[in-house]
Amino acid sequence: MQRFYIEKAAIDNNTVSIEGREARHIGKVLRMCEHDSINLFDAEGTVYTGTIIKRDTKRVLVRIDDRCAAPERDDTIIIIGQALPKGMKMDLIVQKGTELGVSRIIPFSSMRTVARYDARREQDKVRHWQQIAVESVKQSGMRHIPVVEGVSEFKGLLDRNLDGYLKIILWEEENAVRLRQVIKAAGSLKKVFILIGPEGGFDQKEVSSAREHGFTPVSLGEAVLRTETVSLAVTAVIRYEAGAFA
Repeated sequence: MQRFYIEKAAIDNNTVSIEGREARHIGKVLRMCEHDSINLFDAEGTVYTGTIIKRDTKRVLVRIDDRCAAPERDDTIIIIGQALPKGMKMDLIVQKGTELGVSRIIPFSSMRTVARYDARREQDKVRHWQQIAVESVKQSGMRHIPVVEGVSEFKGLLDRNLDGYLKIILWEEENAVRLRQVIKAAGSLKKVFILIGPEGGFDQKEVSSAREHGFTPVSLGEAVLRTETVSLAVTAVIRYEAGAFA
């Protein structure tokens, strides 16, 4: 059965009011009616089963019959720092990253970043990406919605407190160190922070600065992948090595 996203704050005495996009999907698209059973989830990963008790053109009221809190996350926490790509590529990165179990996605601008947003448009973009993450959780059956942050500067990412994280920066000019080597040497993959550059790659000064902040430059081999492919490939590899797909 399809699941629908709700805000936890919208629950009042085991009744939740659903409005906006989700209400339209329930009523106009799926034509669900009063007394129909429905599955819901919130941003904390709690899953609810309920019954529709009222529906009109703008709102759906649901009685919550049961709830199941999400288990504590005991798998790998993966944070993707993604340089802003051109066009709609970020949509794909957020969608597929969510399906693969990414915990947080941080868009950032770097020296070779082409895509730029003013402050107002940036807020619209972040809301759009966060909604894509919600829709991807609905489709994939994942329990946790990754946080999509506002656009950061590259230097700001390096200055973050990342104690305990395996820190990787993907760089096509790295000749000696491969991703596989770093993963094998790390031992634990509980926390991983991955920096992925724009279409033109990272500038050498950026890589040197990242190295000074504890990041390990790594290569994926001879193939030069598109920026939207890199994040998905690396995430899948790390999740596999951590046992997620076993």
